[in-house]
Amino acid sequence: MGMRRGTAALLCLCWTSLGGCSGDGRGADGDGDGGLDVADSGPDTADDAGEAGSDAETGDPRDAEDGADGGGDDSPACTPASDPRALWRERPEFDLVGAGPLTRLGRIEAPCLVDGYRVVAAGGMRVRFEATTEAAYRLAPRLAWYGPEAFGEGPAAPRVEAVGAPGYTARLEVEVPAGGEYLLLLHDLELRGTGPYALSATCLAGCDRKATRFPIVLVHGFGGWDTILGGLEYYYGVEDDLVGRGYDVHTTTTDAVNDTPTRARQLATQIDAIRAATGARKVNLIAHSQGGLDGRYLIGSLGYGDRVGALVMVSTPNRGTPVADALVGDLPVGAAVLAALFDAWGAILGGGEADTRAAFAQLTTARILGEFNPAHPDDPRVAYWSVAGRSCGLVDFACQADNAGEIVDPLLAASYEFLSEGGPNDGLVPVSSAEWGVFLGTIPGDHWDEIGQLADAGPGGPFDHLAFYADLAARLHEAGL
Repeated sequence: MGMRRGTAALLCLCWTSLGGCSGDGRGADGDGDGGLDVADSGPDTADDAGEAGSDAETGDPRDAEDGADGGGDDSPACTPASDPRALWRERPEFDLVGAGPLTRLGRIEAPCLVDGYRVVAAGGMRVRFEATTEAAYRLAPRLAWYGPEAFGEGPAAPRVEAVGAPGYTARLEVEVPAGGEYLLLLHDLELRGTGPYALSATCLAGCDRKATRFPIVLVHGFGGWDTILGGLEYYYGVEDDLVGRGYDVHTTTTDAVNDTPTRARQLATQIDAIRAATGARKVNLIAHSQGGLDGRYLIGSLGYGDRVGALVMVSTPNRGTPVADALVGDLPVGAAVLAALFDAWGAILGGGEADTRAAFAQLTTARILGEFNPAHPDDPRVAYWSVAGRSCGLVDFACQADNAGEIVDPLLAASYEFLSEGGPNDGLVPVSSAEWGVFLGTIPGDHWDEIGQLADAGPGGPFDHLAFYADLAARLHEAGL
């Protein structure tokens, strides 16, 4: 991601030119290729303080320290007891996934300046940070490591900190409890000293683990598992697999069969609890089927666009489904076809004809296109991604050859065949309906394979749903989310 530096970058300091080493293509302030562009920056007060402070580059920086005690209009607007979080400015971030070591060169240019580094690290990592300064500048480096809560407005204390001395190194080691975004602050111990520094980060353990900036929240879809699968997980094995890779993952539970506004309000309560527990500013939603509509309602009607980084929808009926049209009577079909659809979906949903009609009523093409979509436009603050499942009939060998041997599950066969007249589908949702926002393409699976349920009994191996969700998480990481 353009952020890795080898140990050679640290060796180029040579102390006689620490403040101006140009070997990696950027100035001493540490700017340059940096990291991901981050919309949220440190408080503006840091820049104001830098303008008000003494000019550390044109005079003896120790004069700035002396000025701190002199009072008057030119004295710094802080004390050693000031909260560094109120003074920090954004610096190039550290992305520690698979990294080590990384180096940043910077300069504390005036009193009351604090350099802040966002660190994206994986759960289970152990990382060492080292900040070294020149003795001539009397800059005593203090490193402070904060959790995700530090990016909010409430109080936050450093979880661990270390202090060095001018010409020596402040060394800080941290154990990362959960994948996410952390804050590392570097400043003079007294908030008075100025001068250049070298900051390095080295992963000591768990360096192959993965992370996203915001916690991943799994949102389940339409129907639930009341009769078919009993107590099995909806996303079978997905949370455990992602957590094992280093990600911070949470699974939500809403009503199995209910309208989207009700389910979205239930989802909102759980997202509030997740954010409170983790301190995260936002979450990334991965949603299957109706869960994607719940997510869109959450963002569009409940105002969660500032709390969601991305909504990734897997086979969400964003334009409705003709299966719902047939079951509720919006689309005339033959008696035999209608009976087959009711038999299949009645068995899946565990209810009679009336229950099946009620469950599908909100997924009709007319309802989604005419009511839901106009009421829930995309929020520009959120990344909308989508994926569609594509299944194949029992004797459609050409389709199977193109889709890793995928064969639709018998329970979905009737609706698959019904939808096939209109194009590729996963047994419930047409590919054309699932496409929304940035379309990531199709996967070889039916509506249940997409979440690891009811694996195919036909030829060819089952769809590797765990690898699929690991890929989605990796994409979120690469996008800086």
